[in-house]
Amino acid sequence: MIAIACALLSAIGFYFSIGLGDQWWLAWLAPIPVLWFAFGPTKYWQTLLVAFFAVALGGASLVRAYGGLMPPPVMILILVGPAAVFAGPVMAAKRVQQSFGGIAAMFTFAAMWAGIDFASSFSASGGAVSSPSSAEIGAPIFLQSASLVGFVGVTFLLGAFAAGIAASLRSKSPAPAAIAVALFAANMTFGYIRMSTPPSGTLRVALVESDNVVGKTQRDDKEATLKAFDAYAAEIEKLRGQNVKLILLPENIGWVGPAWRSDVQARLAKAATVADATLVAGLNTAVDGAQRNASWAFTPGDDMPVTYQKRRLIPGLETRFFTPGKGPVALSNGTGLEICKDMDFHAMIRSDAVATNPLLLAVPAWDFDIDDWSHGRVALMRSVENGVPMARNARDGLLTLNDRYGRIVARAKTTGPFQTLIGDLPLDGRGGDTIYDRIGDAFGWLCLVLGIAATVLAAFKTKRAA
Repeated sequence: MIAIACALLSAIGFYFSIGLGDQWWLAWLAPIPVLWFAFGPTKYWQTLLVAFFAVALGGASLVRAYGGLMPPPVMILILVGPAAVFAGPVMAAKRVQQSFGGIAAMFTFAAMWAGIDFASSFSASGGAVSSPSSAEIGAPIFLQSASLVGFVGVTFLLGAFAAGIAASLRSKSPAPAAIAVALFAANMTFGYIRMSTPPSGTLRVALVESDNVVGKTQRDDKEATLKAFDAYAAEIEKLRGQNVKLILLPENIGWVGPAWRSDVQARLAKAATVADATLVAGLNTAVDGAQRNASWAFTPGDDMPVTYQKRRLIPGLETRFFTPGKGPVALSNGTGLEICKDMDFHAMIRSDAVATNPLLLAVPAWDFDIDDWSHGRVALMRSVENGVPMARNARDGLLTLNDRYGRIVARAKTTGPFQTLIGDLPLDGRGGDTIYDRIGDAFGWLCLVLGIAATVLAAFKTKRAA
């Protein structure tokens, strides 16, 4: 019964913090019951099952978002992957706790959880989308360590805090909990100091979106697609005289055929000129003989757009139709271009930021309604890591503007009909110049190596004692 209770308590914490959960504070507490159980006189197979099912059940909220959309193998991976990422470090921490005590176990769990979270982010299908660190987007003050060592730093802190509390509760020694609280306080202090820097300026941005106005996205239908772009152009032209400098539309408004591509470009170029703003619009069209999920960026007075092609495609849903493109791409005015799932891949976005030093990112997107915040917050983590503000316009999702610290400055839920969200996006220098941008994923690799080394040393000591 104790095993079941611990698994359920942790599962509840994970359910409401990771996946579709939005209670950021529970991410700090959710691992504690499982770790308390692991640090007791339990069998390894029991610990494995409790840890695995705690996260598998906790992440089950994602079934509501993706159950009828993703292929079964992908859906299984969505549930099983994070559970395995969590269960392995719990088992390692148990071994180290038996050999070296609570403090060593605390840091082993934190390092292993962060290290395996980091390693799993290189999955071509998901990237860092399942990282528990994304839960802390709800409280950006706890996120700023990502600007030092990437998202894995946040995962490490979540693990160290929970393991320290669990170790003290089990051993009655205050030392692990004291260290955990000290780390928590230090991280919060750093976040407060970093976020207290005022912006050097602002840029007025408009996000224009309709879930209902869309052309045909998987076949050539000139009439339907032109109708959709005409409707968007009419909304854009309403922004004339409002001092908007960037207008962002959502992803994949329609399939633009090569034979009539110039018609769409003329409409969008005129709208950008009338509004006197840079315009970024998502669509799909043929580029270099292959169908691409792309965005076009127009600056006032230019008839021809800069084209960006999405590089990371959703397995099954997009890979059937589109070919990945190349990047990075940034406009001369500092607007970096990405599309939706691109933002799940931390290493690629870091490389883009270092190469282009963007003033801000313009990200057309298309979510699945119920996962609006769950997926949108993954993109916000990239802003913190690379110190770059972002405008993100997601069909069936959220319209968001956030600063370089991950703070939301304007937000709206899509409703179906046209809506326009206008906000002043804080700017402060260029992106791609954080400590994380300079050292890359060194901390992730270090966590992985140290976690494995501690586990091997504990196993070796146990073997020699036997």
